[in-house]
Amino acid sequence: ETTRDGQLWDYLYCSDMLQPAARDGVSDMFYPQPFILADVVSGCRGRWQVEPRPDWPTINYGGWKALEAASNLVFTNGELDPWKGGGVLQNVSSSVQSFVIPEMGHHVDLFFSQPGDTAPLRAVRAAEMDAVRGWIRDSAEAEAARHTSEAVPQSATE
Repeated sequence: ETTRDGQLWDYLYCSDMLQPAARDGVSDMFYPQPFILADVVSGCRGRWQVEPRPDWPTINYGGWKALEAASNLVFTNGELDPWKGGGVLQNVSSSVQSFVIPEMGHHVDLFFSQPGDTAPLRAVRAAEMDAVRGWIRDSAEAEAARHTSEAVPQSATE
């Protein structure tokens, strides 16, 4: 990560995607740092002249209610992912699914397969592919049914 990358992420954190997370230095690899909103607000004001909006993602994206109304989503989190606490960690519905990959960091499921990939990682990748294949199948079946019902002559249904 370059200094510029870090600055861009910091600005995004302060302006749009505040992710409350504390570190204790015991159960993680980081130095201890509690999450104190007042300190974060002060720091963001000082560095970027912006004030964090903790509720903005929920207001903008709809929070859990939006997920309950959504379909065809897969969320993955690594068990060792420091951002896991802000992730979707349970299935919302049969087509909005969540997978936590044991002993891994974030987005490792998106990397190219390697001979040393763990069995749980391979299983999550397979489940993701099964989900996408199912969405495509369901969509194709719904589209075919729609076309079939449109093709039935009116006199045949009377």
